[in-house]
Amino acid sequence: MAYTSPSTINASRGITEIITYVNDVSNNWFGNMILISVWILFFMGYLISKGDDDLIGAMSVSSYVTFVLGTLMFAIGFVDIVAYMVVIGVTMISSIILYANRN
Repeated sequence: MAYTSPSTINASRGITEIITYVNDVSNNWFGNMILISVWILFFMGYLISKGDDDLIGAMSVSSYVTFVLGTLMFAIGFVDIVAYMVVIGVTMISSIILYANRN
């Protein structure tokens, strides 16, 4: 598959044009890596801010935030259906574990 040259991007239209080009060239891996990095940032941020080792809470918070962001990114076509289904699956698993845990 031939990709367009970076010189054909109209960068004066804003950063979205550049990000869309990078996502197209990387076969949607740029959007997937954004979702993974958001999940890790919220996971580690929750663990660091909380004094105890609440892994279930950290997984739930990071999954919910990633689900909201993933829904928006899926709606604009920035991630594919496989990545979105993985986000939904992780969110469902973390919700089930969170609600099953009675602590």
